[in-house]
Amino acid sequence: MTEERRTRWWQRRTAAGPVGESGFDVVRRGYDRQQVDAHLALPPGERPRPAAFDIVRFGYERSQVDEALRELG
Repeated sequence: MTEERRTRWWQRRTAAGPVGESGFDVVRRGYDRQQVDAHLALPPGERPRPAAFDIVRFGYERSQVDEALRELG
């Protein structure tokens, strides 16, 4: 592997920050961050049930979001 290719590979691995705005880990395949943040910004009575989010290349860790939504009720 050439040095240039190794550098590009590493940049792809570290492109997402370890923690998103909502405190969830950012992973390669996770829930769309904007959708999750918008959902959590709604008052609890106005949040759609069940919550549905697109899965994107760099998004919030799905199990963490699912657990947080269960805890919020």
